[in-house]
Amino acid sequence: MSLQRPPGLLLIDKPQGFTSHDVVAKARRILQMKAIGHCGTLDPMATGLLILLIGDATKLSDHLLTQQKTYETTVRLGVTTDTLDMDGEIQTEMPVGEVLERLSSVKLEEVVSSLSGELELEIPFYSAKKVGGKKLYEMARDGEEVVLPKKMMNFSGVEFLGAEENLVKVKLSCEKGGFIRAWGKELGERLKVGGALSQLRRTSSNPWSVETAIALEELETRIVNDESLDSLGACFVPMNECLPHLQFVCVDNQEQRLLSHGQIPHSLQARLIVERRKAVEQRQILGIQVFDKAKSKLLALLQATPDRGLKIRKVFK
Repeated sequence: MSLQRPPGLLLIDKPQGFTSHDVVAKARRILQMKAIGHCGTLDPMATGLLILLIGDATKLSDHLLTQQKTYETTVRLGVTTDTLDMDGEIQTEMPVGEVLERLSSVKLEEVVSSLSGELELEIPFYSAKKVGGKKLYEMARDGEEVVLPKKMMNFSGVEFLGAEENLVKVKLSCEKGGFIRAWGKELGERLKVGGALSQLRRTSSNPWSVETAIALEELETRIVNDESLDSLGACFVPMNECLPHLQFVCVDNQEQRLLSHGQIPHSLQARLIVERRKAVEQRQILGIQVFDKAKSKLLALLQATPDRGLKIRKVFK
């Protein structure tokens, strides 16, 4: 039986060893509902903030995936693997003493800090990026050879947190499409010793922090004890608070009726003239939330586009 739950975001502190799909499957069982997805995949070896989309919030994923994410990671120097992390098969390895000898003449903090901004890096072989219609990790598992594509990845807030022998701890943020494993590999290559991630934790996905997330075990305990999602506190974000980075407008009952029938009222178009002009001037698409008069319910998502004016993206019941 599938239960009705309020739509919104559920902030989970993902444990190590779980895939993002594993977390979704367990949440579906705990909450007894099927309409659950996730936003921003985490590798099995990674821990930290995983955003689950509950009910109608699954329709918001496009707007959430673009948000900047922050991580704390540990790079093990002197080793390379096929997956770019320590869960993979080791390809090359240097003795710790030799690694430390090579690093003795290097200002490690400066090298770490230099890996900031836009970097053109190879996409990891074990990733969901498609090449010729097939995911790279599928090609890797099938033993296929492929020239790995490169892409521009943007890293910011790169901060050296310290080093212990051949382990380097770093905090950094990246935008959609950035791979921390590729960053760790690049660090190892610049230091001429190789490198692979031994630890990765997502600490935030703007504007939410792992500090407000809930562990799966605690979620199960509280739901078994008949607590609702609304009573879980900061780890549950209701539908009307899911997109704080987007512009919003409130409508009256008549405008709401027209929107529900796929029409954008002239009165609403007039109130959004500034957003329409901004889309044209900046040559970009702007998302706009539409709420009821009390701003308690998200009714629709609109887009202001450079060439087509306003259009309805989604309408919620």
